[in-house]
Amino acid sequence: MNLMSISAVTRSDKGWVREINEDNVAVLEEHGLVVLADGMGGYNAGEVASQLAVETITAELLPLYTGECAEPSERHIRAAMEVANEAIRSAVQSEPAYEGMATTVVMALFCDQRVHYGHVGDSRLYRLRNGRLEQLTRDHSMVQALVDEGMFDSIEEALDAGVKGNILLRGLGIQETVEVDVASAAVEADDLYLICSDGLSNMVSNRDMLGILLEVDGDIEQAAGRLLQTALDNGGLDNVSLALVCPQS
Repeated sequence: MNLMSISAVTRSDKGWVREINEDNVAVLEEHGLVVLADGMGGYNAGEVASQLAVETITAELLPLYTGECAEPSERHIRAAMEVANEAIRSAVQSEPAYEGMATTVVMALFCDQRVHYGHVGDSRLYRLRNGRLEQLTRDHSMVQALVDEGMFDSIEEALDAGVKGNILLRGLGIQETVEVDVASAAVEADDLYLICSDGLSNMVSNRDMLGILLEVDGDIEQAAGRLLQTALDNGGLDNVSLALVCPQS
């Protein structure tokens, strides 16, 4: 297994409405690993859950990027998130104040010219390639489920009809077991990856994200700042966290 180093820029802000920032982001550039978690709004101690998720997943994947086991597989990523789910639920059992805490999570591990990724909830992974921005993950939300079932043609249509966009169907810590979506994709030269919480994706349209990324012409520092500022300018109704990642060949 040949791990890919990455060049990454992160931004995280509590926004204009939330009292604290319940998001957590970890980047290990030399190991090609990014993990982002968003403590779920409406639950207690979301910031504790997101921190536990990031720390646990990073630790569980340690054997991969220290060369102590074979190349990453769906099994490794899924197992790491399952351990994080157990850690959050264990913390709840030991501390009554944490009752009900949970978090979304999305992670990406780059190696052997591939990106291996997994997620639970509505934090997202996007890829910019050849001028096209594609969402690689699919939200585990009520509104997405209704679109998938054919009740609405798009998320925008569902939201316009009054469907709440913040109802999640999955999250770490909610149930004893967790279903994790895992996949991998080939990495091509000049790919750019965006990992973000819904504080960005709910405040900035995919079209505007694409416009910003194209306008900065590879300057990920500038792009990250503009994406965050746009989310804040559009209301900043939630914590906003993002990581922009350029894999190094």
